[in-house]
Amino acid sequence: MRQLLRLLGLPTLLLAVVAQAQTPITLTPQPLLSDPGRAASAAQVASAQASRQRTAALGLPFFDDFTLPRDGQPSPLRWQPAALDYPDGGGLTQHYGGGGAYVSNRLAIEPLTRGTATLDGLRANGLPYSPGSASFYSKTDTLTSLPIDLSGVSVGANVYLSYAWQAGTLAGAPVASGSSTPVYLMLEFLDNAGRWNTIWTYNAEGKTTKFRQKIFPINQASYFHAGFRFRFRASGNQASSRDAFGLDYIYLNQNRTAADTIFQDIATSRALNSPLQGYTAMPAWQYAAAGSSVLNPAMNTTVNNLLPSGNPTPISAVGTVSELTPGGFGPATWVTSNQQLLAGARQQLVQGDARTAPLPATATPRRYRYTLALQTNESNPLTLPNDSTYRDLELADYYAFDDGTAESFLPLPAVSNGPVTYYAYPITVAKSDQVKAIQLAPIFNNIALAQGGENYQNRSVIVAVWADANGQPANAPLATKAFVLPNPLPAGRVFADAIAFDTPVHVSGRFYIGFGQASGGQFLPYGYDLNDTSTTPTLFYNVQNTWSTPTVTTPGTLMMRAVMNNGVLATRPQQTANVQFTLYPNPAPTGTTVVASGPAFRQAVVLDVLGRPVWQQAAAEAGQPTLHLPASLPGGIYLVQLTLPDGRLATRRLVVE
Repeated sequence: MRQLLRLLGLPTLLLAVVAQAQTPITLTPQPLLSDPGRAASAAQVASAQASRQRTAALGLPFFDDFTLPRDGQPSPLRWQPAALDYPDGGGLTQHYGGGGAYVSNRLAIEPLTRGTATLDGLRANGLPYSPGSASFYSKTDTLTSLPIDLSGVSVGANVYLSYAWQAGTLAGAPVASGSSTPVYLMLEFLDNAGRWNTIWTYNAEGKTTKFRQKIFPINQASYFHAGFRFRFRASGNQASSRDAFGLDYIYLNQNRTAADTIFQDIATSRALNSPLQGYTAMPAWQYAAAGSSVLNPAMNTTVNNLLPSGNPTPISAVGTVSELTPGGFGPATWVTSNQQLLAGARQQLVQGDARTAPLPATATPRRYRYTLALQTNESNPLTLPNDSTYRDLELADYYAFDDGTAESFLPLPAVSNGPVTYYAYPITVAKSDQVKAIQLAPIFNNIALAQGGENYQNRSVIVAVWADANGQPANAPLATKAFVLPNPLPAGRVFADAIAFDTPVHVSGRFYIGFGQASGGQFLPYGYDLNDTSTTPTLFYNVQNTWSTPTVTTPGTLMMRAVMNNGVLATRPQQTANVQFTLYPNPAPTGTTVVASGPAFRQAVVLDVLGRPVWQQAAAEAGQPTLHLPASLPGGIYLVQLTLPDGRLATRRLVVE
């Protein structure tokens, strides 16, 4: 891993800490080696497959500001789905139809509108193009339009294509393009002979840029055919997301001019920040104990006025919150505002106080959606979707500081000898509780072992809980648990299975959660969230039994979460009910049947580590000891909950692998 981190530009200081502990240290987040958050959902795959059956070409106008989808592959209504034959890193793949572009609101720096398309070295499934080499540079993502019928449009119809582009992301800049490191973004047009013609190329200069507008005429007769296409093509490092480019506000139409890059559009440009102060999620019972004081008094989003000149535009905004789970709360209003938005205004705050809409105080898990909608009196249906944004809040059984996605990673720099090295975050509970488990988001890669990659090797980790000692973790942890993180994680999973302590750890007031690595171990990257840094706590680092607060060059949040259990220990009758049952086999292979041996019971339910039902016995099989678990149940740790004839519940832990 050390070789790979050098190739990605990890500072010498951090590499030196492997051989000799040094505090304080400076940590530099690195570009992703893989991104499980990009795995396509089943619905996206179905949509992409349906788009391949399309027979009619698109017409004018063509417009996409990537407001939808909110996260995933570009819309199959306008763009060619990701191809199956990607470059293999050795130059052998000849067909390069395109794909891999990723639509999100996660990566761009001050975009024109909420949502952009990112082209980088990761495929549509979040895996690198060239896993066999950390230093290979070649073609990466493309974004290719579906066919557009220009056969009935004349050459003199003043057809233009405009777009906004950016070099780099929140995670950093692409390296400068060179003879051995071709890093560029290119625009190409498809003519009537099937040739892709280069229209524009930007060669990376080793820096990030703001979004810049470009516009090009389509004025050659060879482009006016029934199957015209345009595509953006990127080149860069094929083993990571470092060499990345952003695209936004792509517009193709006739009756335009070369100066037609001015748009009458007021749009939201990023997601709402967290409705909570200091967290992105917390246990429902802890919210009930703390009350609305933990809600965010400065909940906001940003808006842009894309008109560069003219009179200020009056706009209004309404923010509401409604419950997504059964319960019926809402809609309640957390902000109403009116303002005059100046022409050319960028990243202007629209802000409200989430405390003005207190949520119900209940210990039952709940999920809420916070929405903010602009009223701008726009009439263009193409730009109306970017006038609103939303964010969901979960009050379940865990504390989180991150938004569930990683834009870069931090390694845990273990030393060559001595005690375990740790990272830790503080949490403050409103009432006494117990830490049941800790979740981590490892970023595995399949770079060849000779170049420092994991090559599908598992990694050992130690999770821990500490009491507070004058504003930092105590020297000795309250509890630890060693665990082996399986490599790779199941497809589409960002977090590994929660690592449960042998006995829940009692905590009150301020305490700390963290994870560590034994000396002499190997690097393992962990997910680092670059969005909504208002919830980022102080990061503590322990090396050679000494705590410090390292400097992190890019603000963000290390992705680890504390799963709580509401301070409830099993009663003696409950413990007696539990031990009457055994599960076999345990661990159980995926898709097998499991036998629950013990007294009679009425119903069996399988819960995930967050207590959510993932399977239950059909009515015809209720009470039968043989549990026919579905083949789709992914590997992980589960709880089998058995309802006894007298209504009591017996619970046994089940490992599926």
